[in-house]
Amino acid sequence: MKFKNKYREGKIKMIKLESITVDNFEECLRLRVNDSQSKYIASNAYSLAEAYALTNHKLYKPITYAIYNDNVMIGFIFVIYQPIDKDDLSDDEDVYYLARIMIDYKYQGEGYGKKALDELIKLLKTKLYGDAKTIVLSSNPNNQPAYSLFLSLGFKEMGINDDDGDNLLRLELD
Repeated sequence: MKFKNKYREGKIKMIKLESITVDNFEECLRLRVNDSQSKYIASNAYSLAEAYALTNHKLYKPITYAIYNDNVMIGFIFVIYQPIDKDDLSDDEDVYYLARIMIDYKYQGEGYGKKALDELIKLLKTKLYGDAKTIVLSSNPNNQPAYSLFLSLGFKEMGINDDDGDNLLRLELD
């Protein structure tokens, strides 16, 4: 019996993150997840609209990236830098909130999500956008591919659920 590698050799060339711009946002809008995952994640159109709206927020900084394998857009990441809100006594740390990550259905199961998150983590560790030492995200454990991916990268359950009932997970950057 011949062993088949789930991550076909030679598929992942060079994963890079590039800002969403006027030149690539329409391509980003065409990306889709599997039908079974669409109930767990907002569309890229909604995510880009949310990021645009957040540009007017007094504290939050939206950060959007297209995920490329070589020169092919295969996914999308949306992160929000959330510094401490001094007007909120319960807010005690700067964080990066990973609002969305998606890999187009044509490229799922190839290891691209893990590589893209590795690149994002390296980038956020540089504190390019702010002095946060933690990434926080919410994920539904029923979305098994995504949830398993987050746990495999070292994200830990916080024992807290968000308003949608998803689990909050965190990763320390230091």
